[in-house]
Amino acid sequence: MGVYPSDSQISLPSKDSEISLDSIRSPLHERSTEWRAMWISIGMQFVVGVQISVYYMSMWPYLSGLDKTADMDFLGWVVAACNIGCTISNPLYGLWNQKTMSCKWPTITGFLIAAIGQLMYGAISEVQQHGKWYMLVARVVTGLGVGNLAALRAYGATASTPKDRLKAISYGTAGYVFGISFGPAISAFFTPLGEQGYNLGIVKIDMYTASAYLMALICVLAAVLMLIFFHEDYAGIIDKSKDSDEKDMASYVVVPKFDLVPALICIYLYMIVSMIATNIEVMSTPLTTVLYDWKDSQAILYNGIIESVTCIVSVLINFGIGKSRIGKIDKRLQILFGLAVFVAFHLVNYPWWFYSGPLNFLPPGSNTTVVGGCLDTYTWCSSTTRVPMALYIFAFVFFFGIAFPFVESPAAALYSEILGPRKQGTMQGLFSFGGSVTPFVASIIITFLFQHTGYKYVIILQSSTIFIAFVLMAVFYNRLVPLKLKPNNGESAAYKNGIFYSM
Repeated sequence: MGVYPSDSQISLPSKDSEISLDSIRSPLHERSTEWRAMWISIGMQFVVGVQISVYYMSMWPYLSGLDKTADMDFLGWVVAACNIGCTISNPLYGLWNQKTMSCKWPTITGFLIAAIGQLMYGAISEVQQHGKWYMLVARVVTGLGVGNLAALRAYGATASTPKDRLKAISYGTAGYVFGISFGPAISAFFTPLGEQGYNLGIVKIDMYTASAYLMALICVLAAVLMLIFFHEDYAGIIDKSKDSDEKDMASYVVVPKFDLVPALICIYLYMIVSMIATNIEVMSTPLTTVLYDWKDSQAILYNGIIESVTCIVSVLINFGIGKSRIGKIDKRLQILFGLAVFVAFHLVNYPWWFYSGPLNFLPPGSNTTVVGGCLDTYTWCSSTTRVPMALYIFAFVFFFGIAFPFVESPAAALYSEILGPRKQGTMQGLFSFGGSVTPFVASIIITFLFQHTGYKYVIILQSSTIFIAFVLMAVFYNRLVPLKLKPNNGESAAYKNGIFYSM
């Protein structure tokens, strides 16, 4: 049993001592965040986001052109494949960081693995048979690499001081969201190459493969940058193993156990926003093909432009949260606001009876490379209405662009604060695991629902997860608070060696 000393129990240091009473109370406030390394980690989170999302809008036309046996159900598995890899690797990278207190080597290893996956994806065009299976494997390998996001998140949470934590996490989220949003725009950039492209020696370069080879190059460059310029400094945790005066200061501080329930709620919040973001971006190409009769190249280009504008909105908001007074608003209120905007997004995109309809089917003998419309198997198109294009674009850019950062950034920062100033590699790995496993499961369910019932039930399913989030926030609102290092006088708190009291 430990006793947290009161002010009267602490002997004031002598004039020769460098330990002050204030530093004993909170040694973390004596430190400063190493922003050079932090900005590099933020840039790496951007690279991870790009690697994950770059094919979201071009994947379906590439897959259907490679292998005629591939359908929307299989697309769900291909989309899930990257998340399968992330689901496996996220906890492993987090554990690696936890045990070694290293972000550099997990990140470098992950990028080199991801580069192999991207090269495999680009080379699929040379495969004569079973192209869909090669694509599936390539995305799993990429996912095994970009699971290094767990180590980068852990670094952002533990290398920032308490006063800089929301800023560091918001900027990291901005980098990741920027990458997720910017990735599809890269695919759109290469659409002028066309599906035929040209040959560069034995390598085929077209609108689908060019982005894959570029991604592989970026992964290698990111690994080199981490190796040469990244120097770690964990200013946000209490480490009693250090041989310094900080060890003396840390000896006065006991880090209590964190409250598991609100931590799990933060993970759930990250799970649902990751799921919704993945579903919206993956479904945008097939959805706009049936809603607005866009052919494949148009759907990739136009959605890429919409996504780019959305990306700008999200990044500006993330930086606003980290830099302006917005970030000082109670994180719980920020999350509730973001969830409300997500509800607005889904209300606009629901196929209401007063929208125009029904949807158009493809002309006989045509396919989506030539003209847009519903496939013959989409029987639900005959009874489904069309979301007005202006409303669709407005909701995508503003509702989605605003909602995501207002839920993800505060939830990630609050999660870190709930855990407290301890090593967070394993728990940040669990956080990233949640953000990977839900899109993995949801992408399979969502593509199945879209193919067989349309997008109405996709909207209903996602809205249900948001409703559950509202309920959890309401029930556990008072427990969604940062960890207290020192409880109120007369109260006790549990830590790993027993119980301590504040007197």
